[in-house]
Amino acid sequence: MNKVMLNGAVRALLLSAALGAGSLAQAQVVTINPATTYQQIRGFGGFNGPDWIADLTPAQVDTAFGTGNGQMGLSMMRMRISPDSNAWRSQVPTAVLAKAKGVTLFASPWSPPASMKTNNSLIQGSLKPASYGDYATHLLNFASFMQNNGAALYGISVQNEPDFEAPYEGCSWTSSQFISFLSGQGSRFGALKVIAPESLRSDKAIATPILNDSGAAQHLDVIGGHLYGTTPSEFPLAAAKGKEVWMTEHYTDNTDANNWSAALPVALEIHNSMIAKYNAYIWWYIRRSYGLMTEDGLLSKRGYIMAQYAKYVRPGYTRIAATANPYSDVFVTAYKNSSGKIVVVAINNGTAQRQLQLTFSSGAPASLQKTRTSSSTNNEYGGQYAVSGGVATAFIDPGSVSTFVSP
Repeated sequence: MNKVMLNGAVRALLLSAALGAGSLAQAQVVTINPATTYQQIRGFGGFNGPDWIADLTPAQVDTAFGTGNGQMGLSMMRMRISPDSNAWRSQVPTAVLAKAKGVTLFASPWSPPASMKTNNSLIQGSLKPASYGDYATHLLNFASFMQNNGAALYGISVQNEPDFEAPYEGCSWTSSQFISFLSGQGSRFGALKVIAPESLRSDKAIATPILNDSGAAQHLDVIGGHLYGTTPSEFPLAAAKGKEVWMTEHYTDNTDANNWSAALPVALEIHNSMIAKYNAYIWWYIRRSYGLMTEDGLLSKRGYIMAQYAKYVRPGYTRIAATANPYSDVFVTAYKNSSGKIVVVAINNGTAQRQLQLTFSSGAPASLQKTRTSSSTNNEYGGQYAVSGGVATAFIDPGSVSTFVSP
């Protein structure tokens, strides 16, 4: 090598080192502390509505609830309790297949039977106090029907969106009515987890009086709520009373589910729900043009985003402390299971590649494997990262969701 070539090589090496040092200096530290724990994760899921649209096929059930390649890993499924018991059988086929995969099943009613309501209609109106007992029997009969058909429920809701007077099937409830119903009928539900109030906007003003009434609160297990017109926020009273908090329904818009600019905000909403200490996150339809799967049964971009959480953060995992916002456009949560397995999910909502130093204050794994979803990738392998001295340095692409999983 001549002198000119040598000088050029030296300059290239020096430039490379300088760039490497500059890049490293810009890296932001994400401190992960497995010893600091928050909520236990019940799961991630979606709604299946065979009363209103075609049921999932067996192959689509595998795609939705399986954890293999091209599958989403959902671990929860929400169903509808029809006011007509003759329609209940439509819920059975998919529920049985999902149950066999260990999926947590729960169900919500949109309206009691019309005969139990003040206006004798499935639309609007309220439940007659004289019908409280009959309505509890109606809900319990649905639970018994599903159990007898091989799809036992984990939980049952008292009412879907009681604070929204919809022009379709629905029923209005006040906090006082929930208190009266739960106080009088709650003991009948036994081991079945009771969910309420499933407010349209997760309105704490509806749930708070129920939680503060000892007669009603003892029969309420889960605070359910939706995110229409609001954003996730903590509910300290629910935690103080020992109640889980589930986000049981939302869809952000009805645009094409493969539109990446509309899909990425779903990741941010899941992140914010986890930071708000929600135990579960349930999307609206599993299969829909704007759903987790499109009508052809293939996972959508929204579905692949859900998979970045659902496939790896399994039921029973616990969220642990992690630097939530290391860059203004990067959002991070971390989780562990009882064996110490670690999962870190990082969203890059910006337009520049970001470098993270994943730093473990204790319980550091030997390595982390990355999976990523972006506008051009779908839950794809993104490399193996060694953890040395409790630190792994990783890059996350702009406009992407990356999940890092320990062996």
